[in-house]
Amino acid sequence: SGSPLLSSGVLGDAFWVTTKMITYRKGFPSPYSLLIRVHGAAWIRTILPAFVAALETVILNLTLGDGSNVKGVGDVDGWRHPYTYQTFAYIVGFAIVFRNGSAYARYNQARNDLQTVSGKLVEAVVQVCTFDLHCSTELAKGKSQEFRRAFVHLVSLLHSVMFQYLRSDWNLENLKVHLPGKHPVQDSHKLPMVNKFFFSRSYWNTILCLQTTQQAQEVYNSLMPLLVVGGVEEDEKEALYPLMDGGDLYIGHLAPAAVRVETVYSWLHRLLLARQKGGGLEVPPPVLSRSYQVLNDAMHAFNQCKGVADIPFPFPYSNAIVLILVIYTLTVPMLMWVWVQSIGFGAFLAFIATFTYWTLNEIARDLEDPFLYEPNDLPLPRIQFLFNERVLAVERETGGLERPPCQAELCREWLGQNGPLSYQTVEDNDIYQKVDWSSTPDDSTYFNCTVPPKKALDRIKTMKASGYFAKTVYRNIQKNLRHSV
Repeated sequence: SGSPLLSSGVLGDAFWVTTKMITYRKGFPSPYSLLIRVHGAAWIRTILPAFVAALETVILNLTLGDGSNVKGVGDVDGWRHPYTYQTFAYIVGFAIVFRNGSAYARYNQARNDLQTVSGKLVEAVVQVCTFDLHCSTELAKGKSQEFRRAFVHLVSLLHSVMFQYLRSDWNLENLKVHLPGKHPVQDSHKLPMVNKFFFSRSYWNTILCLQTTQQAQEVYNSLMPLLVVGGVEEDEKEALYPLMDGGDLYIGHLAPAAVRVETVYSWLHRLLLARQKGGGLEVPPPVLSRSYQVLNDAMHAFNQCKGVADIPFPFPYSNAIVLILVIYTLTVPMLMWVWVQSIGFGAFLAFIATFTYWTLNEIARDLEDPFLYEPNDLPLPRIQFLFNERVLAVERETGGLERPPCQAELCREWLGQNGPLSYQTVEDNDIYQKVDWSSTPDDSTYFNCTVPPKKALDRIKTMKASGYFAKTVYRNIQKNLRHSV
């Protein structure tokens, strides 16, 4: 079952499990400060096999004595040179390095394709909202705000169900209404109440093993909802098979919930076609076809991500690597027993050799599934939030009367635009100051899983945090240039 930290559901635990993709600074005292961070580190899970290797080394020395004097093992008729063991050690190292390269390639591909998905959908919003400024009739222009609202909503919904599929989340209740003003948190290690659980079993359960159970994943997804502009209507939920799970390679045939992405994608195309027939999007067909092309590019990138999410690292390779690592853990103490006379030093060498190989393997296990294992998974809720902010900003800018700033009057004249076409009101632009987050109900928002965005003063304080090492030669050059003016 999942760890108590993930399954208890109390507010303090909710703060803990909201970690997504660890971010860190490279200024002093980094990289040394990274050593004290254990949540998200791979090495913490490899201490056990390393300790077993060290213990075996000590037992061999205490029970059988000096290995170099044991007949048939360390004498002239036995193990004559340690290089004979290196053939096996090289093979183990090569296999692990290959798996690490493959794991990072999967992680990097997923990261790049996610950026493509978001970027192409934003591009589609830019094009469609701009093309719709030109309508064939006044009646069609009067429906522009309604169309823009529906289009932005469906694009946000498409983006969110894509992310739901990637993280194997089939619960439509994990789609919440997007409310601007607070960014989903990326790293819970810096949140309050985390230290409170340091001595609890749930804290160390989360650290000492990858949370792979279905229960842990479901609770985690519920605590990290994906936000949709305008929310999800009940009719939409019913059309997206709310009571059915999706399928993958582990549970057999695909259920209807696995085609939610394609379903919403078809809704988008139907809306665009209806708008064109209704007099909107009055641009030449070759120009309008670009909007369909970027939507197609977004789906192509999603299918690339889907391949990473659906198809795990090959089992035979993973199975063989674990087997040879176990053999290595059990045999490297024999090498130290025969060739290192000091018991303590031999145990130390066995520990670090085993520790290094197992750590590299754990890194690969963590990265090769970039959508599943927190806190090193890709920050899907945060990417979703930022995507919503981008499409809302684009919709405001393309439908306003004052854009572009220096050519606004010409554009209004040429387009025959007498009023703003954006469905967002002027007050929406100040929503960051107007929303009272203290009174926002917990059951309808993601309030408990977020932290306020940094203000300019906070960033200034952060810049000063490096202390003495913040005084670089570039600071001196900047001061001298200012004084010379």
